[in-house]
Amino acid sequence: MLDQNTTTALPRRVLTRSAVATLALGFSLPLWAALQAPVKVQVPTLAFDDQEIILVWEKPADHAAVKDYRVYANGVLLGSSNANNDRVSPAKPYINRFYEQDKANFHHRIGIHSYTAQGLKPDTPYRFTVRSVGADGQESADSQAVEQRTTPVPAVFDVMQYGAKGDGSSLDTQAIQSAIDACTVGCKVLLPKGIYKSGALYLKSNMTLQMAEGATLLGSERAEDYPLAGYIQYPYSTTVRPASLINALPRDPKQHQRFENIRIVGPGTIDGNGWKRQADVLDETGQALPFYLPSDNTRYMLDGVLAKAQVEQAVARGMNVKDAYGQMRSSLITLRDVKNVFYGGFTVLNPAYHGIMNLETENVVLANTTHKTYDANNGDGIEFANSKGAMVFNNFFDTGDDCVNFAAGTGADAVHQKPQEDAWIFNNFFRKGHGMVVAGSHTGAWIQNILAEDNVSDGTDAGLRMKSTNFMDGGARNVTFRDSAIRNTVKQAFIFTLDYNDPNAKLDYRRSTVPGQFRDIRVSDVSVENARGASIEVKGDSKNSAYHEGLVFERVRFSGPAKARIDGLKDSQFAEVVFTDTGGTNPWQVSDSQGLSFKGVEPGPL
Repeated sequence: MLDQNTTTALPRRVLTRSAVATLALGFSLPLWAALQAPVKVQVPTLAFDDQEIILVWEKPADHAAVKDYRVYANGVLLGSSNANNDRVSPAKPYINRFYEQDKANFHHRIGIHSYTAQGLKPDTPYRFTVRSVGADGQESADSQAVEQRTTPVPAVFDVMQYGAKGDGSSLDTQAIQSAIDACTVGCKVLLPKGIYKSGALYLKSNMTLQMAEGATLLGSERAEDYPLAGYIQYPYSTTVRPASLINALPRDPKQHQRFENIRIVGPGTIDGNGWKRQADVLDETGQALPFYLPSDNTRYMLDGVLAKAQVEQAVARGMNVKDAYGQMRSSLITLRDVKNVFYGGFTVLNPAYHGIMNLETENVVLANTTHKTYDANNGDGIEFANSKGAMVFNNFFDTGDDCVNFAAGTGADAVHQKPQEDAWIFNNFFRKGHGMVVAGSHTGAWIQNILAEDNVSDGTDAGLRMKSTNFMDGGARNVTFRDSAIRNTVKQAFIFTLDYNDPNAKLDYRRSTVPGQFRDIRVSDVSVENARGASIEVKGDSKNSAYHEGLVFERVRFSGPAKARIDGLKDSQFAEVVFTDTGGTNPWQVSDSQGLSFKGVEPGPL
C-alpha cells in the first residue's frame, strides 16, 4: 500500500535533464529521451489469485508526454494499460464517452496506470516491468521490476452443496453460512449462477467469497434476518446497529475479534433489497441504470423494502422514527478490524443504508467494481473510518450519497481514536453522488494523507467535498486532488465547510469545543465544465477564529456560471485559476479572510 510519503508527496512539474539540454541547445531530441519510467510498480493488497494479477504504478514526475504504458511479464509484452482498461474496468467506457464529447478539448486528459494480467498459470512466479509510452510509440526504460506468484488453485466450497437453492425465494442464509464455516484457509466460497436470498452472513479470515457470473446475493426483506446485535459505529456511540448483509464482525458484539485476508469478488451482484425500484433510466452510453425511490424518514413506509421493515421494527420497540431511520437500517457490507481486504469485480445494488463500510481496517483495495445505488437514501459507495491504507481504482459510481467517503470519529472523544489516513483514489468514473471524494462529516481524529488523481466525473453534486462542524474537532489535512476532469457539478466543484448538518444524524457523542479545520489541501490541473452553484466554496467560522488554511489551487479552469465564494480562509494561494463564461461579472466573492495570494487568476478578485 501507499506509505505516508507517497500520499502526501506533491511532485513538481520539472523538466528532465535531457529536456533542459534540448531547450538550451536549441534542437530536438527523440521523444523517448525525455520519457521517464513509471515508479513504485506494485501489486495491491490481495489483488491476485490463481489466474490473474493486478498491477498499479505511480506516474513519473514528468508525465506530460506520457500517453500510455506497456506492461511486460518475464520480458514479454502483455499489452498496454489503456487497452487493458477498456476490457476490465467498468469505469472506462464512461471515461471514453466523456472525452468523445469534449469537442473543444477543454478537459484535462487523465492517465491510466493499472493493468490486470489474466489467464495466468496457478502457483507460478511472474516478473513484471512497466514502460511509459509517448505519442509516437517510443518507450521509456523499464520500471523497477515487481515479482508476484499466483496462488495455488483454491479449495472451492460451493453453496449449492450445502443446501442453497438459488431460486430467489428460498432463504439460503443457513446454507451459505455453513459453506463459510466449513471453508478452510485460503478457500473460495462460491455462489454459482442463481439468486440467493439471504440474511446476515459472517465471514472469517483467509477466505474468498465469490459471486459467479449470473449470481446475485439478494438481501432478505425481513428485518428479523439481520441480528440487532450488530455493531456500534464508534467506541463512545450508544446505538447498537443491525448487522449488514455481509459482515466481518464478532457474532457477539460484546466480544472483540480481529480478521485478516478477506476477499469479496465478482463478477456477480450483491443486492441489498433496500428500496423499491422505479423504471430504469438509460445512461449516456445507452446502458440501463436502476433508479431507486429517493426516500426519507417520512416516506420510508411507501418507498422502502428492507428499509421499511427495519425502521418499523425499531419503532415498534419504542425508538422514535428519526433515530430508527438514521441508525437501524442495514448496510450492504460492514468490516471491522480487518487487515488486508480486496473487493473486486462485483456490482453493488440497492442497500437499505450505506454500501461498503470499512471500520478500523488496514490495507483495503476496491478495484473494478460497479456501484448502482442512485437514488437510494444514504446509499454511499465505499466508506472508510479510522482506517489506514486504502486504494480505490477502476470503479464506476452512480450513488445515492457520497461516492468515496472518509470518516474519523465525532466530537470530544474522537481524540482517543486513530486517524483515517493514507489513501489513493484513481481512474474512477463518478456519475451521480453527493461528492466524488468526501472527507467528513465525522472528522474528529483527522482525515489525512489522501491522494485523488486521474478521475473523471459527470453529474455529481460536488467534486472534492470536505464537511465538518464547529463542534466536531479534527478535520482533514495533507490532501491532494489533481489531474482530473469534471463536468456538470450540481452544487460545488470544491467545498470546504463547517456548516454541515445531517437531519437524520443522532447526536450520541460529546461535542468538542474545537471546530473542524481543513488545511494543507492542494488542487491542481483540474478542468471543470458547466460548473453550477459555487465552483469553489469555503466556509470557515471567522467570528470564532476558526479558519481553514493552506489551500492551494493551481492550474484549475472553470466554465459555466460558477463563482468562488470564500469566507473564513487564511494563508492560501490561487495560481492560474481561470473562469470563462462569467458574463462580464467578477466571480470572486471573498470576505473575512486573510493572507490570500492570487497569481495569474482570470478574472482576478476585486
